[in-house]
Amino acid sequence: MTEFPSPPSSTFVHDPQSPQAVAEFLDRCEADLVHPDVVADRLRRQGWPDFSAAQVAEHYRDRFDEHTLGYSALLVCTGLSALAAGTAAHQLLGLAEGLDVDREGLALWLTVLVVATPLAAWATVWAQRVDRDDPVAVWSRPRRSLARVLLWCCAVVGGCRLLAYVFNVIATLAGSEWASERSLGVGFAHVAVTLGITYPLGRWAFGFLHRFDAEDPTAPRARSRRERATGGSALRSAG
Repeated sequence: MTEFPSPPSSTFVHDPQSPQAVAEFLDRCEADLVHPDVVADRLRRQGWPDFSAAQVAEHYRDRFDEHTLGYSALLVCTGLSALAAGTAAHQLLGLAEGLDVDREGLALWLTVLVVATPLAAWATVWAQRVDRDDPVAVWSRPRRSLARVLLWCCAVVGGCRLLAYVFNVIATLAGSEWASERSLGVGFAHVAVTLGITYPLGRWAFGFLHRFDAEDPTAPRARSRRERATGGSALRSAG
């Protein structure tokens, strides 16, 4: 049976008489690769205040490499590559509308694309190796937070572009003078470029974010309606 250190005497300061017990407890958790959130939960269940349990769990995290630099390189370079590709494509489509394209800006975004894409490809290979070999990838906070940011960026950019195009179509049907000056075909091409980048990238980010849900003890478990009904029936029967 796992032994737990006694709770600290203060919410903000650990009991100076039990640092060895805390260290031994964390040593056992480290040997078993216990999730940091599970460590905090175990301490709270033993009477530790929330702040103290979270502080110990934070110190426990410091024992592991959560690969902040590697995951940052992967997700930032991937996002920059997508942004550069989309921006350059939109500027080139502007030629079809007879717009004066900012060639310096186009050159800048193409440069970002050329530089960021190989870095993103290298980081993808690195992440595959880390995900396969390092159990800490299951709870890496940089991995989850950056993947969540990338996913939201894809959703917002794709949704806004689609919303703008639908508005343009409706305004054209309504006979708006402003909308009549814009080409629906070119607008559709802009939407196709945006969704052609954000949709697959968003799906990849979602899969990357939830890749370890089956192994993560803190991940929420989705239950079907039938499972919920069965569980409720079992509780009523037990009552």
